[in-house]
Amino acid sequence: MRQLICAATGVLETVETAVPSIGAGEVLVRLRCCGICGTDLMKVYDPSVAKPVALGHEVVGTIAAMGDGVSRFVVGERVALAHHVPDFGSHYTRRGSAPMDPLFKRTNLDPGGFAEFIRVPALHVEQTLCPLPATLPDLRAVFMEPLACCLRALSRVDLVEGDSALVVGVGAVGLLFLPLLADRSVTTFAVDLRPERLALALRWGAEAGFLAGEIGCPAALRARTAGRGVDVVLLTAFTPATLELALAAVRDGGTLLLFGAKPGLLLSLNGWEIWRRELNLVSSYSATPDLLQRAIAVLQRPHYSLEDTVSHALPLTAGAEAFRIAQSGSASKVVVQG
Repeated sequence: MRQLICAATGVLETVETAVPSIGAGEVLVRLRCCGICGTDLMKVYDPSVAKPVALGHEVVGTIAAMGDGVSRFVVGERVALAHHVPDFGSHYTRRGSAPMDPLFKRTNLDPGGFAEFIRVPALHVEQTLCPLPATLPDLRAVFMEPLACCLRALSRVDLVEGDSALVVGVGAVGLLFLPLLADRSVTTFAVDLRPERLALALRWGAEAGFLAGEIGCPAALRARTAGRGVDVVLLTAFTPATLELALAAVRDGGTLLLFGAKPGLLLSLNGWEIWRRELNLVSSYSATPDLLQRAIAVLQRPHYSLEDTVSHALPLTAGAEAFRIAQSGSASKVVVQG
């Protein structure tokens, strides 16, 4: 079979490898499409990440074969799948921190989502392999896992109807927050470096968009929120500049939600300001299996046609080019197709 591999920083190639063999309780899935995630880009282009490295976890495919004991699926059935499973009895999971569980971090798909065939381990068959309704197109279903990540992030902050939020960075993931927030009657604003992304954000539920670096952005946000500032800032991009913007835009007593960061990032925080203003700093890493079916339910709603945000869909043989496009920042969402 063909597989996209990264053996050295920034170097990708499609190679011929053996089709994985499956055992009892396992499933073999033939790839239909896999989305490129910001985490995939970090793994490929950040020299601090050890290579070779497994890539791809936003997967839609078709059941190609099933091991002994698998009865919930049929060969030929279309499915979506995700890559991590926690120990549901662990202290981490019982306390709401399943992504911190050691088993969660160890488990994965074999050999990853950018391969013609993917072995789905038994734990994943039980917890993260999800049948897809016929009405859900592949290029919308590929958003199951990232949308589940957004659902978990929103569950970690206190937002109610009538609140306001600022999404900093409305790339492929940041956009997903916008309709979710609109559904909750939260007035949402967006900040990004690219005007075309802001235009897309307005289509997907943002009340207003601001170019990164606009001096008047915090004042404009306060003017639109009765002088307070927004209740929550969702940081899909975490840098000194976005942190400064977040602190200027959030209301006293509000929350900064850290949704994305890069390895080695060190920032200075003004502890006096955090304490005096009673600001909350919350992070959210990955999704949990229970949220995958919820994400599919959301994706079935007619106004969640997220396939419209896919700007590039390239074959697996052009996987290296797909990553180059995604890394350039010129795309809204890039998907590799089997």
